[in-house]
Amino acid sequence: MIIGTAGHIDHGKTSLIQALTGIDTDRLPEEKRRGITIELGFAYLPTPDGRILGFVDVPGHEKFVHTMTAGASGIDHALLVIAADDGIMPQTREHLTILQFMQVRGLTVALTKGDRVDANRLEQRKAEIKAWLQEHALTAPIFPVVAPTQTGIPALREHLFHLSYAHTSSKKQGLRYAIDRCFILQGHGVTVSGLIHSGSVQVGDTLTLSPAGIPVRIRSIHAQNQASQQAQAGERCGLVLVGVEREQIERGAWLLANDLHAPVERFDAYLQVAKETNSALQDGLQVMLHHGAERLPMRLVLLDQARLKAGESGLVQCCLERPLPVFWQDRIVLRDIAGQSTLAGGTVLAIQAPLRGRKKPERFPALQALRQTHPAQALASLALLSDHAVSVQTWARAMNQVPADLLAATQTLLPESKVLEPNKQAWLVTAKQQHDWQNRLQERLNHFHAQQPDEAGLSTERLRRMSFPHLDKHLFAALVDDWLVQGLLAQTGNFLHSPTHVLSLSESEQAIWERLSPLLEQGGFEPPWVRELAQETQLAEHVVRQVLSKQARRGELYQIVPDLFYLPATLTGLAQIVREQAQPILNVISFRDALGIGRKRAIQILEFFDRVGFTRRIVGLGAQGKKRDERLLRNPDLF
Repeated sequence: MIIGTAGHIDHGKTSLIQALTGIDTDRLPEEKRRGITIELGFAYLPTPDGRILGFVDVPGHEKFVHTMTAGASGIDHALLVIAADDGIMPQTREHLTILQFMQVRGLTVALTKGDRVDANRLEQRKAEIKAWLQEHALTAPIFPVVAPTQTGIPALREHLFHLSYAHTSSKKQGLRYAIDRCFILQGHGVTVSGLIHSGSVQVGDTLTLSPAGIPVRIRSIHAQNQASQQAQAGERCGLVLVGVEREQIERGAWLLANDLHAPVERFDAYLQVAKETNSALQDGLQVMLHHGAERLPMRLVLLDQARLKAGESGLVQCCLERPLPVFWQDRIVLRDIAGQSTLAGGTVLAIQAPLRGRKKPERFPALQALRQTHPAQALASLALLSDHAVSVQTWARAMNQVPADLLAATQTLLPESKVLEPNKQAWLVTAKQQHDWQNRLQERLNHFHAQQPDEAGLSTERLRRMSFPHLDKHLFAALVDDWLVQGLLAQTGNFLHSPTHVLSLSESEQAIWERLSPLLEQGGFEPPWVRELAQETQLAEHVVRQVLSKQARRGELYQIVPDLFYLPATLTGLAQIVREQAQPILNVISFRDALGIGRKRAIQILEFFDRVGFTRRIVGLGAQGKKRDERLLRNPDLF
């Protein structure tokens, strides 16, 4: 368990930690000289049952509230220190506000310097503190102590020993480690200290330094004041890193599991404005964002209200000066840009926040749904409100959840939903979305067949653009496969069409086709032209052309150039030769020689492949000034 101090300057936070643990957390010469805490300090206390309590001592001076905020991020319990002679002071109030914004789960009050007031005054202070906490809907035990004489310290220590807290982060979650200090440890190398917010880390693990995106390896771990092979969520530890320089690491950076590295420049959040502030939040306001151990300037965009005054709450978009790795349900604190007062605090909702249309009213229900704290419930609510399928991988990363676990839990809440998994990506489609999309599909197909009765159908991409332009291409391909299985869609050759739409040959056309198809097959890579087929079969050219064109519309033939048609099997064989020769570039001459046909026919075939997107032509001058006419594979899976 991590316990963090809070309170006004000179109220005895550091002395209290020393009395509890025997450790002086003020380590800097300037701290010793000035008698105040400037940087975060750390101490550890073993409990009788074998656990370790970790303490984070924070500065109390108003100039170092940003350091206090970094120390309060991720703590499990707060030890609010109030001097009996001074009582509740400005930083006492501000620190409590920050603790509430951070949603610190537990609170204990240490009423220090009890030897400086009499018994009546001490009781008055306790009553004042209880009333003040009640104003914030809080209750907390109050322990009067005198640190130098150890008065009250044993009772407070015993109370802390009996605090129970189970960290809610699953070991299955990816590692998130907030760096609050970096230094060179003699004989070891670049070392960082910080708190593990989620997941676990072991010696030898490879992680990503975010937002820089630098891969690092863990050489050694120092956890709970001793060397260790691993550490887990809720623990402070030091890590010795390999693969990065000291100058590349700053306070506020994160070590993340590799698949979690995806820093963003904008995110949506739900904010609560501090009750004590005199400032109102407005569109475009420049503020200082505190997230984990990081602080950076950002611009505020109010989404659902024009202004947010003291005590009010609302939806906002945070536009950062530089990318930051944030996650759903992260806690944030906003202070004024000069760093003099705390303005608001809140929760991260959507990390893929749009720039355009961000204030559209239809977005607000989805953002409100994301305020739910259970991942599967939030995702299920979001899916029910959305017109789009939900990408499980995208939200699993945003929520730091295992995709399979998140999907299973969400499907339990949405039993009629369907999961499509194209390209190893899982998409959740609700029952309503399935119904709406099927209706739209039938509407678009019926309209197309009414306008183009002689066309066999549409290609997959054309149908997507006409009916579902917002859908991911891989997702739409999976939908097409599903609709084909359900019988909602039919396919002839490469064309998709309504099951009731049939573009068939008449009896006379079928008889002609049966005479033509063997001739095309015999022609192999160099089939006869229309006029040659007409001469061979003693049919009129326009009749041959009409039957072949109709077969091309039905997907039974490919028209390479006017009056030249190839069977699908023949074209598939040509495509395979292209794939084999394009390693990585296909030369026209080698392609011609492989087929044993003329250069002109080889170029006609390749130009057809260019038109349909199977290959891409490269034209220019080669190294010796010769003209280049080569191809690159563009879409190798097209045939």
